[in-house]
Amino acid sequence: MSHHESTSEDPVSVTAKSGGSIFLTIAGILLVILIVIFGALMLGNSESPTEKEDAARAAVRTKNLAELQAADAVVLNSSEPDDGFDGGHIPITKAMELIVPILNAKSAAVTTEPSVQKQP
Repeated sequence: MSHHESTSEDPVSVTAKSGGSIFLTIAGILLVILIVIFGALMLGNSESPTEKEDAARAAVRTKNLAELQAADAVVLNSSEPDDGFDGGHIPITKAMELIVPILNAKSAAVTTEPSVQKQP
């Protein structure tokens, strides 16, 4: 065999080899797609046990929140005498009626004071 001789393969066998690898590549891609679709369908159709537990816990939390809000409303809208420990309390609406005039007076006093500017 001389150096100038080329060792070329039969064009039909080269095409057959590349066609086989293309087929395997396409088959592999389709298999992966099918596995992903099957997995997504299985996950989408199943209800996990934690979902049931979460729904039950959410119901308990909602009930507890309603009870806390009701208790807060009672405290905010009622009055208790001063027992010496916490100073008692008055209804929130009454507290607002008492504090608004004081705050308005302070605000008016701040805005009516002459501003003193330093001379350079």
